[in-house]
Amino acid sequence: MTARHDALDGRRVLVTGGGSGIGAAISRAVARAGATVAVNDLVEERAADVAGEIDASGLHAAAIPGDVSTEDGASSVVGAAIDALGGLDGLVNNVGIVRGGPLATLPLSEWELTFRVDVTSALLCSQAALPALQASTGAIVNTSSLVAIAPAPGAGAYNAAKAALASLTQHMALEWGPDGIRVNALAPGLISGTRFSASSTNPEVQARRQPVVPLRRTGTAEDVAPVAVFLLSDAAGYVTGHLLVVDGGLAVALQSFIPG
Repeated sequence: MTARHDALDGRRVLVTGGGSGIGAAISRAVARAGATVAVNDLVEERAADVAGEIDASGLHAAAIPGDVSTEDGASSVVGAAIDALGGLDGLVNNVGIVRGGPLATLPLSEWELTFRVDVTSALLCSQAALPALQASTGAIVNTSSLVAIAPAPGAGAYNAAKAALASLTQHMALEWGPDGIRVNALAPGLISGTRFSASSTNPEVQARRQPVVPLRRTGTAEDVAPVAVFLLSDAAGYVTGHLLVVDGGLAVALQSFIPG
């Protein structure tokens, strides 16, 4: 899928967790589609690197470092993005962390941290951005995961958080639809090359994983990014409250693995 170069012409979009992986790919794709993008990351250097790369290509970006998992941090980041861009037409709540471990022994601190970063940050940023998005009848895209509907073994906190984010997406769409704000979520499947899945670039891991995906390859961040652009664009003008799976068909193949 390739995003039209003018799909977001003149729009202003904030991408949280935009300094690496899927967030960086979304930031680049949003800029290529014509938007000015605010690249947020907890690590200032990562946000600056991606924003600088976008600017160097002749497009427009601003680096907005900060911790969006706290109320003050989210308010500060959203406010800085609105100031830098002159308003806001789109918000991509992409920031997230993965914490493994079985539920029986999972420390409460790890559970709470995962929910704060993966779910609460989306609520806080969306609340802070709501007046600007109401003014522009903008759109929100939340990055959930395939684990929201097909949990991964040993990742109980992450699975539950991404499922909660999918439910939060639906509720946002329900409450804010009358304001003209569309809210959707992405559910990436096996995505290689992100900070959270370094082992997936191992050729042996790839060889084991690719045969179970109907398209016979694992995904990349660049496979996910154009879908985010679509959901932010007018092409998705009557699409809201959905969890859009981007997984090469993996979810529909799960029944194939049941022994006969």
